[in-house]
Amino acid sequence: MTHDFRSIDWGSDEAKGDDKLATYFVNPPDYDGIFPGEKRYIIGRKGTGKSAVIQRLKLKADDSALDFYADLSLRAFPLNDLKELGDRGQRDKSKFVPIWHFLIYTELAKLISQDHGALPMADVADLRTFLTLNNLDSDFGFSNTLTLLKRSNSKIKIAAKWIEGEHTTGSDREATVEIHYQKIVKALEDRLRRITSNSTYWIFIDELDEGFRAGDQSFRLLLLALIRAIEDSSIILRSANFMFRPLLVLRSDIFDRLEDNDLNKIDDFVIRLRWTSAADHVENSLKRIIVERIRSSLGNIEDAWESIAYDTDPDLPSVVTSLWQYIASRTYERPRDAIKFMKYCRKQIASGQKITFAQVKSAEDEYSAWLYKELKDEIHSHLPCWKQALDCITRIGTGKFSTADLHDELSRENQVTLWVNSTSRSYNDVMEILFDFGVIGNLDANKRWLFKYKDEDLTWNPKMDVIVHFGLNKKLKLVRKIRS
Repeated sequence: MTHDFRSIDWGSDEAKGDDKLATYFVNPPDYDGIFPGEKRYIIGRKGTGKSAVIQRLKLKADDSALDFYADLSLRAFPLNDLKELGDRGQRDKSKFVPIWHFLIYTELAKLISQDHGALPMADVADLRTFLTLNNLDSDFGFSNTLTLLKRSNSKIKIAAKWIEGEHTTGSDREATVEIHYQKIVKALEDRLRRITSNSTYWIFIDELDEGFRAGDQSFRLLLLALIRAIEDSSIILRSANFMFRPLLVLRSDIFDRLEDNDLNKIDDFVIRLRWTSAADHVENSLKRIIVERIRSSLGNIEDAWESIAYDTDPDLPSVVTSLWQYIASRTYERPRDAIKFMKYCRKQIASGQKITFAQVKSAEDEYSAWLYKELKDEIHSHLPCWKQALDCITRIGTGKFSTADLHDELSRENQVTLWVNSTSRSYNDVMEILFDFGVIGNLDANKRWLFKYKDEDLTWNPKMDVIVHFGLNKKLKLVRKIRS
């Protein structure tokens, strides 16, 4: 039975703010480990669904009277203020751990102050007073806290009893004092630990790539300090009588370039978002995401994909076994890629028809141009001359060629040469970056395609031939053959 492809709602390009996400969300592997706090880091390439996980959790929290959440986003975040508020008496990442602690605990105090079921009332009242005294009792979040802290020269107002003890009596008990924020982190922590509630308090930490620049050592230290603060607070609040759930999402190209011994300790808490187009039945099947979007619009039909696509179209190339395989090979096996391809296909089809290979081919031009632009956000900070490097591939003109061919073209490109010379890198380094981001792969002696997005442990091999990712062929105007 054929269903109407054009009536399918493929959803928003961005998961953030997608109110319909719950109707077609597919749990990635280990997703259930987030709720008991077993998983608190989600790592993956752009478009793999990191923000979708947070959006799904937010929608769930919005439907629950016992879930509260706060956002930490580096979009429009005053990073320079944070750097200035670091502990000058410490070195490396340790300089920034106290300020992250303060920010996390302040947001947690805000959540508790909103929870009418939180006890004891005296400690909840103390937290509310702390927030009010410092003008932190708003919904403006982490950025506002940093701004206010900088304005006050790192000073915070608190009740005198916070530092003088509960035995303080009379007017002294109601007095307030101003001290450096670092000196009250422990007192704030102690009050948080005394709170009892049946609620779950989420801290969602996203859009950390907004402040990322490759080679920025200070940003690397900020991230490592943030991870350290998350781990510290998770351990400290583990014995509290409420559920504290921090969740950090980060692009894999940023996370994998962090170097620190502490990273080994968090491996058990990490979810790596990896999807595969190879099988329909496995938990991380990319096709499951497409099928759920179809079913969300058309109903719980059994053969959802086959009902809207001519999967065994006789016009398919002989090397391709299905229409789905052809489409998936043009993606980086990411949900965003596959969904975007579907949207471009919808433009090509009349109402009531199944999608055919001819229509997929027509949609491929727009999709390839979109995929090219998607690369920019990931690769630009690592290779500013990425566009000129891809222009070199266009000049080669084929989808398969030797490493020597690419090396020669790169060496003739002025912008690439300037970057190589100014950074003391090599043309092989340029090729390795293109390999790391899936622009190119290796082609071994058995004609196997070796792409890093399919296996993150693969490393660039300059002794092998090069193959360009299929999804970029149209944009780069390539033909599929070995260069002679």
